Amino acid sequence: MYNIVITNTIAEDKISINFDLQDGSLSLTSLDLSTSGDIELNPLVIKLAELIELNKKVEVVYEDSLELLKTDSKITLVKGALDEIYNSFNSNFTVEEDKLH
Repeated sequence: MYNIVITNTIAEDKISINFDLQDGSLSLTSLDLSTSGDIELNPLVIKLAELIELNKKVEVVYEDSLELLKTDSKITLVKGALDEIYNSFNSNFTVEEDKLH
């Protein structure tokens, strides 16, 4: 079974999040999180809630061609929040796997 690959492309004013289900179906609509001002994470949480029914973990990739993770503390903070969200998502399936063993 394939995992869902989530690619987070970091730009100066946003992080674009793309979802690849890796099963030949059409990709889901990508999300853009603006990093100027307050960060609105609810659209990502809603999208992940929809993906739970697929019963697949996510693999996370960060593309940072401008190396903003090294120079921008806000981007680093946002990445940390995203990592927590993705880890929480995956923990739903770790519990299920533990029950099978």
